[in-house]
Amino acid sequence: MSKPKKKSYFERYAYDQLTRNKSDQVGEELFLLSEKEIAALRKIRIATYLKAIIAGSLGVVLLYVPYHLWGDILFPTTKVPVFFLNDPLPLEIEFLVYSVVLVIAEIWYLTVVNIKAVSAIAVACGCPSTSDPNFEDNVGALIAVGLEKKQKELASIGINPYEGLSKWSVILYQVVLKLKAALSGFLLKLLVTKVLGRYALRMIVDLAGIPVYAFWNAWGVRTIMNETRVRVMAPPLINKFTQKLYNEFKDNDQFKSTIYNTLQAISTSKRSFHYNHFLLATSILNKFEIPVSTQPNYEEDFLKNVPKFDAEVERAIAKLLLFGIMIDGRLSMREKRALQNLRELKVMPYTEDQVKRWTKDYFEGRGLEEFLAS
Repeated sequence: MSKPKKKSYFERYAYDQLTRNKSDQVGEELFLLSEKEIAALRKIRIATYLKAIIAGSLGVVLLYVPYHLWGDILFPTTKVPVFFLNDPLPLEIEFLVYSVVLVIAEIWYLTVVNIKAVSAIAVACGCPSTSDPNFEDNVGALIAVGLEKKQKELASIGINPYEGLSKWSVILYQVVLKLKAALSGFLLKLLVTKVLGRYALRMIVDLAGIPVYAFWNAWGVRTIMNETRVRVMAPPLINKFTQKLYNEFKDNDQFKSTIYNTLQAISTSKRSFHYNHFLLATSILNKFEIPVSTQPNYEEDFLKNVPKFDAEVERAIAKLLLFGIMIDGRLSMREKRALQNLRELKVMPYTEDQVKRWTKDYFEGRGLEEFLAS
């Protein structure tokens, strides 16, 4: 037997933070937020934003101010011979090492900030609940949010959000996401140089990157805080939706035959692995006793054929599709286009305004009673 993988320092730290304050909230208390909880969440967001912005700004200042003021002393140029070049390559080796140390320190600090924010949000929302049989799984999901780890459990049940994309398309998509901060900084420096002219002080140009890195740090923690919030509220809401759907269609074989295709349609509309979608998929598949397959046979042009089903089955497919799209608490441009395509195929009876309102209600802790009753 292989040994269990040893947890990293940050995984152990995050687990300690998340399990230190356990809650006993149950049921709808977990996805309905009180005014007190909303106020607590607002304070957490403001404090976390400030920490991230200061870290991004300070990182740029600590990197470039010493470089421009004492560069000749602290970061001398060393000529390094390279076998395929005639002349030695001038490198500021000490500056490169210093840059790496600062980056590592900033990443370390932001990771701690992320973990503390996730823990604080979970506590404010009454999670993790000791009465939940999936307590450890929920804690693990929140740890993954804090450490920005991708969770690809969907692949274990045969659902692939990148279905239809080539391998290179997926790689290019991920590379673009990783380079956004560096590219933004480069473009801003280029803009500053153009505006101030070729004689602009180099320090001014380099320090112009402060708002860029501050912004991306703030954007990063915003993503993590939003993700924490929807993961905390999703499990009980998923259970409620699944039970309602099961009560209506437990004896409907036609609807059961569409479940896997519908779940895959949700996934491709997102083009990303999302843990809440995995929870929804496993909840639906288990409740309806659909055998799990790592390579299910998907029907081509499934969505185009939905109008051919019975009216009640068509309605159930539409509700499952929409719930799966809303369950991550936001509507991306891709999802909006997917919903418009579903309307054109006469699969989606709900308007864009309805969907926006319900998604906002879910994220802000007001529940989805109007949607569930529709």
